[in-house]
Amino acid sequence: MTMNKTRLEVTCDSMRRADLPEVLVIESLSFAEPWTEEMFVYELNSTQIAESLVARVDDGAGERIVGFLCAWIVSGELHINNLAVHPGYRGRGIASQLLDAMLVRAYARSVTVGYLEVRASNEAAAALYKCYGFQPIGRRRNYYEHPREDAIVMRRQPL
Repeated sequence: MTMNKTRLEVTCDSMRRADLPEVLVIESLSFAEPWTEEMFVYELNSTQIAESLVARVDDGAGERIVGFLCAWIVSGELHINNLAVHPGYRGRGIASQLLDAMLVRAYARSVTVGYLEVRASNEAAAALYKCYGFQPIGRRRNYYEHPREDAIVMRRQPL
């Protein structure tokens, strides 16, 4: 799919179980070690701590999900667990809109600090997070498999 790389406005709202077929496609296209359906169901069922969002777009052919973000909010901390955008829609501001929507939810719950891990080789994601004020604070050696790779731990404080 060839896309114009201008910003695409999306609607960000809570992920529902009915969204999982589209979410799982994006997940499998985005990661060498994709989350399973059971992992997403666990997130959806963890209502006390989990916040999961999808980015929806109506491109004239009907509404579709083009990205998602899964996070935990616990004890005043936000932990971003998973963020992906469909490859055909990357570079159009969708990840930023998902992050903006999650930060609004985090602020509403008095969150003061945010954390995440990113593959050491994922320079595009690390650059996005740095634009949002996340700074590298450590490295988890051999955190990822397939291929084995370090994770860069990033923090934003204050959130």
